[in-house]
Amino acid sequence: MELYQLRTFVAVAEEGHLTRAAERLFISQPAVSAHVKALEGELGVTLFTRGARGMRLTREGEALRPRAEAALRSVGELVAQAQTLREELVGELRLALNTDPELLRVRQLMVALCAGRPRLEVHLSQSMSKPIVDDVRAGRVDGGFVYIGEPLAGALAEELAALRLAGTTLHVVAPPKWFERLKHCTWAEVAAEPWVWYSDNCPCRPLLMRQLAPYVSDVRKVAVTDAEGTLKALVADGAGLGLLGRHEALAWEREGEVRILESLPGLPIDICFMYRRDRADDPALLAALDALRRVWAPEGEED
Repeated sequence: MELYQLRTFVAVAEEGHLTRAAERLFISQPAVSAHVKALEGELGVTLFTRGARGMRLTREGEALRPRAEAALRSVGELVAQAQTLREELVGELRLALNTDPELLRVRQLMVALCAGRPRLEVHLSQSMSKPIVDDVRAGRVDGGFVYIGEPLAGALAEELAALRLAGTTLHVVAPPKWFERLKHCTWAEVAAEPWVWYSDNCPCRPLLMRQLAPYVSDVRKVAVTDAEGTLKALVADGAGLGLLGRHEALAWEREGEVRILESLPGLPIDICFMYRRDRADDPALLAALDALRRVWAPEGEED
């Protein structure tokens, strides 16, 4: 039994005439007759009698008409609910953040993402770029923000895609009490200083090491951390130099916590959103990518 047969049955019952039913359904009169005949054959009953005034329902037809109308209403409700679910994106979206939510424009992203999607539950976790790449690859998160420098970009797995959001720079920061001594320093001079170091999980580390390697074989590390807040606190307390993104460095410099060594050029790095290529058609992920493009435009571009 096909839905179009039920629609034709109900239309003929309501119109009482094959020609008017055909006009209403935008099909030919022979097609209406064929639909009714096929439905009668499948049900094993006669639904209409033909008279001088048109088509009249038989006793069996009268009994089955309410069921056919109810079936069509149920199908309409199913289609309507499916449309609502497509718009609302019922479910969860798991996103990982690698740095300050303000820098990543998370508030703007949530506004753009959740507008009209009140039943989409967004989970935000905090991590570092390298673990986020691993979590995206393994499906533990749906997508994540990462820093991508030249070393990491060359090592991306084929199953991963990255939406480039913007470029930024990393800057060497010093304890405020050290600034006068180091404000005109070179890479050769800071290579001999103690450092608050990042772990292997951060792509900032190889970028910095590339600058220091010509001058020192073993960097003097007073601490190794994955947390920007810990690094900032240790630098502010005079433990050593550190490396921070420009956004964080400027904010903490305004608060008097650190000083940026402007004599050393910033190290370029990209802010990207990472996801699996085979998830690119997932409705929730598509919504996230669309929201990211709107929030970060016109900087975003596909890698």
